[in-house]
Amino acid sequence: MRHCQIIAISRPGSRRRTLLEAHLSVLGLNAIFLPAVFVEGPAEDEPGYDHLTRSRMLGYGLTRGEVGCFLAHKTAWAKVAEGHCPCLILEDDARLRDDTADKLGELAETVAGTKVILRLFSQRHPRAKLWRRLTCGLEIIRPLSAGHSAVAYLLDPAAAAALLRSSARFWQTVDDHMDDEPAHACVIMHVLPELVRHEDDGNSLIGERRKPPLPLLARGHREWLRALRNWRLAWHREKTLWSLGLRWARSR
Repeated sequence: MRHCQIIAISRPGSRRRTLLEAHLSVLGLNAIFLPAVFVEGPAEDEPGYDHLTRSRMLGYGLTRGEVGCFLAHKTAWAKVAEGHCPCLILEDDARLRDDTADKLGELAETVAGTKVILRLFSQRHPRAKLWRRLTCGLEIIRPLSAGHSAVAYLLDPAAAAALLRSSARFWQTVDDHMDDEPAHACVIMHVLPELVRHEDDGNSLIGERRKPPLPLLARGHREWLRALRNWRLAWHREKTLWSLGLRWARSR
C-alpha cells in the first residue's frame, strides 16, 4: 500500500489544534501542522485575491476569514505539490473515524498519479454514480452536483499542483473553487461511508458577510453570469461522466 501523509491546518497554540492533535494521537496518526491564515487588513488588499472579479460575478466580496481560509489551503497544496506521495488535508475541526488509518493506504493508491480528489466529508450529498469499490470496504462515488466542503480531502501532488496553478488569482471560496472543475481539471469524488465528521463548535472563523444592495440592472447581469457558470459546470460534468465511463451507469 502506498504511504499517505496527513497535513492539518490549524492556529498554533489554539484549542482546536490541541484537540485535533489528541484525536490523531488516539488513532495512532501523525500530521504535519500548517498555520491557519488570519487576514488583518481589508480582504481586497490581500495579494492573490481578485476582489474586482468577485464583485462583478456576485456583487459582494469574500470575508477576511474566507480569504484566509483559501490562503491556508493554498499553502497546503504547495506542500503536497512539492512532495512525492498523496496527502490527506484536514481542517482542525475534522474528526476521523476510528478505522480510518487502516484505509488510508488504499485510498492513497486510488489517487496516486492522478488528478482525482477524494472528499472524505461533504456538506451536501447529491445523487451520484458508483466509480469504484475498494477492498477495504469503501465506495468511491462521482457526485452529480457540487458537494461543497474542504474539511477533509485526499489528493496526489499532481492534483495539488493543478489546484495551485488555477488559484494564482482566486475569487471564490476554497470550497467553490474546488468544485469549479473546469478551472483546475481535477475530478472530485466522494468516499462512502464518510470517514470524517465535522465537529463544528459553533464558532465560525469565516466572519460575517455583508451583501450590499444592487441595482436591478446589476442583479440581472449577476444572474446572467451565474447562468453561464452553471452551464459551463454542467457541460463539464457531462463530459467527465463520459470520460469515466459512467454516463449510462445508474445513479443513486
